[in-house]
Amino acid sequence: MIHLRWLVLGLIALPFLEFATFFFVAGKIGFVGALLAVFLTSFLGIVLLKGGAKLLFAQVMRSGGVVLLSGEAARSGMLTAFAGLLLAIPGFVTDILAVILLVPALRGFLMGRGVVTTGQRPPPPGVVDLEPADWREERRPPAADPRLGPPGKG
Repeated sequence: MIHLRWLVLGLIALPFLEFATFFFVAGKIGFVGALLAVFLTSFLGIVLLKGGAKLLFAQVMRSGGVVLLSGEAARSGMLTAFAGLLLAIPGFVTDILAVILLVPALRGFLMGRGVVTTGQRPPPPGVVDLEPADWREERRPPAADPRLGPPGKG
C-alpha cells in the first residue's frame, strides 16, 4: 500500500516538476528552443512506439499469428515501449527517464543483470572460457607416411 501512495504522489507531482524543468530549460536555451525540444522528443517517442508496433505486427504475420519471445526479449520490448511512451509525453523529466530506459547498460541494470561493461557475451553452455595463461597448445609430430617406410631411415 505504501508503494501505491508514492506512485500516486509522484503522478500528482509530475506536472509541477515538468513545468519547473521546462522553465529552467527555457531560461537556458530560450522558450522557442525548449518548445521545439519538447515537440521533437514527443515525435521521437511516437516514432519509437510505432516502429515497435510495426515490428511486432510483422513478426505475428510471419509466424502465422503466434510469436514466442524469451523472457528477456519480452522485458526488453516492454522497456522500449515504456520508454517510447515516456518520450511521447511532453516534458523533460519523462524524457530523461526514457533515455535511461533506452541506454543498454542501464537497461541491463534495471532488468536485474547488473551493468555490463563490455560488449562480450558469456560463452554458450558447455564451453569453458580460459584465460591465455591457463592453457597451451601442444603440437603432435606429423604422422609418418606408411608409403615412405619407418621414420629415421632414408
